[in-house]
Amino acid sequence: MEYSILGKTGIRVSRICLGAMSFGWLLTEEESRPIIEKALDLGITFFDTANVYGRGRSEEILGSVLKDHREDVIIATKVFWSFRQPTAAGLSRPFVFKEVADSLHRLQTDYIDVLYAHRFDPNTSCDDILRTLNILITKGIVQHIGVSTLFAWELAKSLWKADTLGLEPFQVVQPHYNLLYREEEREILPLCRDQKIAVTTWGSLARGVLAGGYSRAGKPATVRAHKDAELIDHWFTRDQDFQIVDRVKELAKEKDCSPAQIALAWILSKREITAPIVGITKVEHLEEAVSSLDIRLSPENMAYLEELYRPRELTGHYSGAAMPGDPRE
Repeated sequence: MEYSILGKTGIRVSRICLGAMSFGWLLTEEESRPIIEKALDLGITFFDTANVYGRGRSEEILGSVLKDHREDVIIATKVFWSFRQPTAAGLSRPFVFKEVADSLHRLQTDYIDVLYAHRFDPNTSCDDILRTLNILITKGIVQHIGVSTLFAWELAKSLWKADTLGLEPFQVVQPHYNLLYREEEREILPLCRDQKIAVTTWGSLARGVLAGGYSRAGKPATVRAHKDAELIDHWFTRDQDFQIVDRVKELAKEKDCSPAQIALAWILSKREITAPIVGITKVEHLEEAVSSLDIRLSPENMAYLEELYRPRELTGHYSGAAMPGDPRE
């Protein structure tokens, strides 16, 4: 395992972050436990979940397995939606305090290492969002704060507000980023590089499309493909996407590895990225992900993988309405 420092926090994390979205949704606790235990054996110390994943079960499962390893791991969770109140969303102080208290209970811990704002809330002032999250830091409930999927101007505004108010800023950004969705290269990644903000990517394998199981002929007969069908169709069905996947497969064959390893090696080669988040449903996929750290891509390889990409619509930012793959569903 390789390790990196999480932005300016001084926290040391594994360069592979285990995403727990599947736990309690696609996998039971009995199926999830061996994956988490194997992650620990492989040196993974960074775990990512959210209050709404599996309607709270993801946090419960992660907390149950990690409670005896608490001082050795970094646990990140998120707040914005509520699975108990389908119409509730946002970062108002009462809502955040209640959701974080519930997350602590499910995770069986006294503190959260990184608390992400799952989306940026246009209905709550930036001042109040930062003050609320900093109250949690002052109480020792949260160590550091981060934010997922927002516009660069929103992040820049939050940094200015934090500096003006003397508050801790967002130390980690979690954008949607992979070979098929690279829009954050325009603004977010350069801003994070300039401000030394850590970056952890979600959707690192494009919901499995970059793993090579999908084709122009259709989707694989897996539970994930069935449950994520609307989201995958929404994001990754252009012919251009499959042309890129073809190149991923070609390079994987050349280097005698899997397409997923090539896709992860590409992300890991980006200097802005601290750790890609990898959602795992099988132990062998976890071992495969960790092995991607050993793969080196040449500048020619990188250019070949990136050549066919064309700009696409920004997707995943909060607009107040549900979208395909909304975690409340």
